[in-house]
Amino acid sequence: MATGSTTSVDNAALTPQSEKPLVLQEPAAEQEQDPTQKQEQKQEQEKEQEQEPAAEQEQDPQQEQTQKQEQEQEEKREQVQEQGQEQEQGQDDSQDQELQSTQFLRGWRLHVLTAGLWLALFLSTLESTIVSTALVSITNALNGFEIRDWIVTAYLLTYTGFLIIYAKLGDIFGRKTMFMSGLVIFTLFSTLCGVSTNITELIVFRAFQGLGASGIYSMTLVIAPSLVPKEQFGKYIAIISTVFALASILGPIVGGAIGATGNLKVSRFRRLMSGDSRSTPAGCVALVVIGLFLPPSKSSQDVSFRSILRNKFAFSNVQRVDILGVTLLLGASILLVFAFESAGTKYAWDSPTVITTLVIAVVMGAAFMLWERRIQNRTTVAHEPVFPPRLLNGRIMAAMMAAALFVGFPFTSVVVNIPQRSQAVYGYSPQRAGIGLLPLLLCSPVATAVSGFLTSNLNVPPVHLILAGAVLQVIGVGLTCSLPTTQIVDMTPQQYGFEAIMGVGFGLTVSTVLTLAPLVTDQEDLAVTMGALTQVRVLGGTIGLAVCATVLNTHVSTQLATILSPGQLQAISNSLSSIEQLSLAQQTAVRVAFAEGYNRQNIVLTAFSGLALVSAFFLWEKVPRKVR
Repeated sequence: MATGSTTSVDNAALTPQSEKPLVLQEPAAEQEQDPTQKQEQKQEQEKEQEQEPAAEQEQDPQQEQTQKQEQEQEEKREQVQEQGQEQEQGQDDSQDQELQSTQFLRGWRLHVLTAGLWLALFLSTLESTIVSTALVSITNALNGFEIRDWIVTAYLLTYTGFLIIYAKLGDIFGRKTMFMSGLVIFTLFSTLCGVSTNITELIVFRAFQGLGASGIYSMTLVIAPSLVPKEQFGKYIAIISTVFALASILGPIVGGAIGATGNLKVSRFRRLMSGDSRSTPAGCVALVVIGLFLPPSKSSQDVSFRSILRNKFAFSNVQRVDILGVTLLLGASILLVFAFESAGTKYAWDSPTVITTLVIAVVMGAAFMLWERRIQNRTTVAHEPVFPPRLLNGRIMAAMMAAALFVGFPFTSVVVNIPQRSQAVYGYSPQRAGIGLLPLLLCSPVATAVSGFLTSNLNVPPVHLILAGAVLQVIGVGLTCSLPTTQIVDMTPQQYGFEAIMGVGFGLTVSTVLTLAPLVTDQEDLAVTMGALTQVRVLGGTIGLAVCATVLNTHVSTQLATILSPGQLQAISNSLSSIEQLSLAQQTAVRVAFAEGYNRQNIVLTAFSGLALVSAFFLWEKVPRKVR
């Protein structure tokens, strides 16, 4: 039993051992069968691969149909989404168009408002052309020919000093408010100019009149870009510029009629333009039109007039005014012009008065720029700079300012000096002298209108017109240096041609610089930029007028010192009509001296025209800016 049990145990123990080699031998057997099995497997795989495409081909039609259906459904969904997006975009576009249409006035409202702006600007422009023609007669009547230029200079001083200030105040208190304020001031002091009885009163009233005219001109240029789209701005400025054409025609005629009477009281004709009870005052008509149709620059929920004024002139707005900057700018402008006006006439160039005035003017100008830069860089200061110096960091803007400055020198001086030359040299009556200025005054606004058409309709780059105008300006002013100074009988036909060339040059340059401004400046700085461009141009004209007066007075007094007695010189200084009381030989000498003096003026003005051309070249870009 024991043996059997052990034997069974041994067999049980040996059984795995006997089977284990068999298990280990199976892979070997498989390896021996691999070649045949592999072939069979390959054949089966090939059959399966052959069968799979067939099965797939059998299933493809059904899958394609389902896929097509799904794709069609997706396409329909996409189309619905696209249509929805297009509708939304269409609604957005229509809303944008509605916003744009509401942003700008249209139809008869725009036409009536444009007429009001046109009328207000016409009043101030007509005033300038009347005085430039009747200046000699007015000063003759008031016995103040020696200080005749102060009638124009006083007007230009305030006109110049407040152009940029009005633009900035318009941003703070509202453009409509500042426009109407300027129009009220101009209308009031135009009336007072008409009733003035001496030269001092006239000069003072003219200064305040210039203050009002500054607001009219500055705010017109500031408001105009907000009335029409940018691509139509050049055309709109051309329409506004027709003011200068009509004023150029009527001004010399009216001024000549005033001078022909030899009576200053006739100048009360200007009362008809401002406040005469016998007719509808044009200034009040313009006030009503602007008040009714010009939208406020800032919307307000206030109903009462008192609450509107209280909010406009709240302390938060008043403290935004840069009072120190305004003071420094006005002081520098007034002192600078005073120095040039007085040098060579009342005081010698090396006199302490002239030198001190010039030094103070330069110091105040430098202090103005430093102060403006300081408050510009400080965010904690409540004051807003009158003119942010950062605007001059770019080459284009700096070149625009320089071009406007140097264009102003001959532009203003020529308009004043040509009628004076006609009366002093040719012996013309004031009316005929005014007619002699028409070629320049007519060609200038025509060229302005043409430039607006070219920039808006033909998309001509403004810089091309500025360069062309600067070249014509140099040619026209330069040719006037060759006007005859001996055997003077009448104005030569060549002079009319020279005036026409100058007029085209001025028209292309002055207006197109303003057209270029919106393309260079951000919207937030556009008002100040327009005011600054106008201010530097008029400032250049004011300085140029003072320099020309100094050149003429110095030359005439030097040349006639040995020919005329001190009493005769003083009589001519007071009134040009005193020339007729001299002998024929003395009259000839006086007219030659004046002719030479005016030619010397033109030489100086040609140099400034050349500087304007050089400045215009710095406006050039590889890709010129266009209106659209």
